[in-house]
Amino acid sequence: MIRPLLCLPLAALLLAATPAAAQPDGLEKQARKLHALASGGYCEPLENAHDAESAYQSWTFSYDLYPGAASDQEEITLIRIWCMTGAYNEVHAYYTYRNYEGLATLSFAVPAYETTYEDDEPIEGRLEDLTVLGFNATTILTNSQYDPKTRTISDYSLWRGIGDASSSGTWNFNDGEWTLQRYEIDASYDGESNPETVVDYTE
Repeated sequence: MIRPLLCLPLAALLLAATPAAAQPDGLEKQARKLHALASGGYCEPLENAHDAESAYQSWTFSYDLYPGAASDQEEITLIRIWCMTGAYNEVHAYYTYRNYEGLATLSFAVPAYETTYEDDEPIEGRLEDLTVLGFNATTILTNSQYDPKTRTISDYSLWRGIGDASSSGTWNFNDGEWTLQRYEIDASYDGESNPETVVDYTE
């Protein structure tokens, strides 16, 4: 399992509070600096990205500060920066920029859970139980995509290459924040894709 990057260096926090648009380097350079500080030694240098064009992506849009208050809007920029690429997973970190808060790391709510396997064998044993314990937060997503039409971020993490164990989530932009809407986990390692929905706020 990939561990979330929850503790940022002090320098990264100070940089996050800096109004990036006011910096001569521009928002992209400031975001790259924050990414290098916030990810520590976890993420690889951006020059190692296999696709330089998609290593840094951003989307800017406006939203109502209050429901129905179209005359009072705020502009936000969502930034996705490449972190690393493995055999079957690609990892990204996300950041946001708003005038009132500057550049900030974006965290995502994810369920905390525990699994029980027959004979305590996660790979060979049958999955007996999957229990959600609460929620954690992560600053990185795996095989993630952003849909600007629906303002939805999604991810799909393969736990091993054949795809019979995985986790996936969707976060919708809601009143200025990305909120977890749905999360699925397939912890079976049984040779088939059969995810279980553990969080669903779509109805």
